Amino acid sequence: MAGYSKLYCIGGVGGFMGSDGINPIRLQIWVGNSDRQWMEAHYFDNSVKALSKIKTLIPESPNHPYSLLDACLAFYPAAFRNCPSMAVVEQKLAETECLDFHRGKSLIPAEWQKLRKEAEKAFQELHFFEAKLQRYADAC
Repeated sequence: MAGYSKLYCIGGVGGFMGSDGINPIRLQIWVGNSDRQWMEAHYFDNSVKALSKIKTLIPESPNHPYSLLDACLAFYPAAFRNCPSMAVVEQKLAETECLDFHRGKSLIPAEWQKLRKEAEKAFQELHFFEAKLQRYADAC
């Protein structure tokens, strides 16, 4: 059975954030689970766009340490525009719809590793909330 297990809200960027530290929310990254884990973005800010045509990211393994960073690079590249490797990666992934770090590693540009390192500081400056999803059980 496939389903979503958690989501990340990303916001509070650009020098403005609400009193909760995250508003305005720019996007959510939904984490789904089936035979493999996947991530996809849902945007609240129309100015935020994914890297090239990427719609889905499959991490190397469930809850892999780089999965959230990779998802932010793929789904919110504007936050990492100052990274020197971003332009090369974007060009190499121009027609890519799914980044598969599990079974499709050979299709990930070699520059992605360098981009991860370059992006660490900007990633730490993003504001995240994480919500674990569970079925609502009505008290009645």
